[in-house]
Amino acid sequence: MESGVLNSLSLMFLVAGGTLWLTSLALTRRARQYQAAMQTLLKLASLNLEPLEIPAAAWPVLQTAGWQGLHWEGDWYGQDVQGTLGRTQDAMGAKAFVQNFALTSGTEVQLSVCLSHNTNLGERHLFASQLAQVFLLLLETRLRERTGALSVALAERARLSLYLQHDMRNMAQWVSWVSADFVSAQTPHALQDAAQRLKDNAPLAQERALRLIAALGKSPHAVHPCQIDLRLALDQAAQLAGLELQVEGAATAWIAPDALARALDNLLGNLASDWRNSSTAMPSVKLAELLPEGQRFPIASITLCCPLPTHGMGVAPEKLFEPFASGRPGGLGLGLYQARQSLREAGGRLSASVQGAQLQFVLELPQQSMQEVL
Repeated sequence: MESGVLNSLSLMFLVAGGTLWLTSLALTRRARQYQAAMQTLLKLASLNLEPLEIPAAAWPVLQTAGWQGLHWEGDWYGQDVQGTLGRTQDAMGAKAFVQNFALTSGTEVQLSVCLSHNTNLGERHLFASQLAQVFLLLLETRLRERTGALSVALAERARLSLYLQHDMRNMAQWVSWVSADFVSAQTPHALQDAAQRLKDNAPLAQERALRLIAALGKSPHAVHPCQIDLRLALDQAAQLAGLELQVEGAATAWIAPDALARALDNLLGNLASDWRNSSTAMPSVKLAELLPEGQRFPIASITLCCPLPTHGMGVAPEKLFEPFASGRPGGLGLGLYQARQSLREAGGRLSASVQGAQLQFVLELPQQSMQEVL
């Protein structure tokens, strides 16, 4: 009897020991797999990936951890972005274990990320959660790097303005000298001599002026809003950009003149290089004053429709307003960003979308002052 009990206990210990050994081997094997997956994920940090490219690059690694679906959506510098990899939450049904995360970077980027797994228990879920946290940290870090780069660039531009002030002073001195030369010319011969000196110095002055125009940014200053004829403002901006716009309708807006001019100059300046000297149809503009459904206050809208360039846009639609995203060689990628910022600061909005064979910009501006509304 006792011998039988001992034999049964021995067998139980052997089975238990074997089970623990097999479990240990399985855990060790799985730990090594996740360690390799973690190393692969961390290597993405050394690659020159755009923030919105990271989900697709990380997805194969997340799949090895058992993640079944990845979905993200949000606002990317004023443009709606979204994407889905793997199975959606609806496709997985009730068995899906879902984790939601919110990522922000300044006031420009807001993303919601949703990850779906088929289990929320055990070591498999634990390892998968660790990989997901690393993925999210990588994505958030790259987002903050992008917005941080903008702050650095603006600080550098402020530093360069100190050097530009010296060039501006030289230009102002030259203009003062030329003016004084002509004012002091009392005879036709003296006037002819002044004109000759102006001609001799004009090429150098023109070179400096063009350099200043290219390098200087428009600094915000206190200009009060007023009622502006949008057709006239568009005509002036188009002349500076060398464009001929087909404008339909009429509208006025209540906005600071410098904010509107800055937005239109940057917007039309970006379009000019593609359409000024091409056979493609020029952009068309529609002006309207309306009261959107669900809103209390009227707005003025400018809808600018541009045929897509034959050689392509050069930059993805969702990146149009992203700083440093430029489709032109040597472009800074700040023109459309500054146009949108100028309107936002003035209480307006600027959005863009691809409609068939056209790129459409919509500007929404206050139609009257808030004091008049109240």
